Amino acid sequence: MSLWQEFKDFAMKGNVLELAVAVVIGAAFSKIVTALVESIIMPLIALIFGNTDFASQWAYKGVKYGVFIQSIIDFLIVAAAIFLFVKLINKLTKAQPKEETVEENTALLTEIRDLLRNKNI
Repeated sequence: MSLWQEFKDFAMKGNVLELAVAVVIGAAFSKIVTALVESIIMPLIALIFGNTDFASQWAYKGVKYGVFIQSIIDFLIVAAAIFLFVKLINKLTKAQPKEETVEENTALLTEIRDLLRNKNI
């Protein structure tokens, strides 16, 4: 098998294609979450705390620890927004479990019984 054929087989597997789609959708979703954080959530936090730019204000002798704190706050807000969005999507798309009928259960149990009988268990 040629190197090109091996690469083609690898690239066309379902997992690789699904990963590529997930990366593209994730990049697009990132813009939505960033807009939500910068345009809606951070202004609300600014109303409560007076300022949201810790990066430029908090430093000690050249050590800009405010940048680290700002990154943590941004991460927590983005993680919470994604969590709530995924939770909403899961709630909306939750599949209803199929109710098995008595006949289906009886047929399955009969099949299991017959298999066990044939093995002399």
